[in-house]
Amino acid sequence: MTFSISVRTAAVVLSLCILWVGAAMAQDTKPADNPVVATVNGEKVLLSDLQTLYADLPERVRRIPFEQIYRPLLEQVIQIKLSSAQARKNGLHKSSFIQRRLQSFADRILQETYLKNHVDRMVTEDQLKEAYHEYLKKFRGDEEVKARHILLKTKKESMTVIDALEKGAEFANLAREKSIGPSKTNGGDLGWFDKKQMVKPFADAAFALKKGEFSKMPVKTQFGWHVILLEDRRRKAPPKYAAMKSRLKDQLGSKLAEQEIERLRAEARIVRFGPDGEPLDVGKPKKKEQK
Repeated sequence: MTFSISVRTAAVVLSLCILWVGAAMAQDTKPADNPVVATVNGEKVLLSDLQTLYADLPERVRRIPFEQIYRPLLEQVIQIKLSSAQARKNGLHKSSFIQRRLQSFADRILQETYLKNHVDRMVTEDQLKEAYHEYLKKFRGDEEVKARHILLKTKKESMTVIDALEKGAEFANLAREKSIGPSKTNGGDLGWFDKKQMVKPFADAAFALKKGEFSKMPVKTQFGWHVILLEDRRRKAPPKYAAMKSRLKDQLGSKLAEQEIERLRAEARIVRFGPDGEPLDVGKPKKKEQK
């Protein structure tokens, strides 16, 4: 597997910042949970360094499990250690540009950590359960149906099956005998599904049926011709509290974070300037007109 981390995403700069401020954060982790995974000229590389880099990758890359890209991540951190050490030897870390970038990244990490700690401290279990009950009051799950089908190659074969059903043939038995679909072994049973889970012609036909009714005309899809039996319908059940807890905390946390930022803003003395250096605040003194 080949794997690379684009410099354009500023991963290297971010990692330099992590190496600058991350040592103190790593001390909070037990050594058993944060082992040394490499040394570079005597400097330790910790598992948390790789995990932090992994967390900042694009979402499409994070779909790959950490364990599968462990080695590429390790090599990337080693590369960063080597390059950053050489940069320090060359005195690049003393430049005002690098110092401003490092400070900017450190500010972002500190903001994120501060707001996370604030939310963790403020959000209670009772608040989360109350939010869940409010969610349940508004929840209206998508409709689901339970159906069977018989898949055939031609419309003529499908009409023959429909004729047999109208004469009293048992649907599941016909599915086992006639269907060419993988569900034939369990009598054409498709289980529960919503409209989004099936191709549109099939879904439209299935949801139009009444409970216990089979389609009087076959339904054509790219898979062939279907005869459908609707066995039951229901509303999808809401997710359990445990499954919603993290999402609810994010929602409550977002509001609490905004409130905390507003509190800090209200207590601060902030003066804004435009790109020309002129004050932006309302009430700034007007320039005197030349006589």
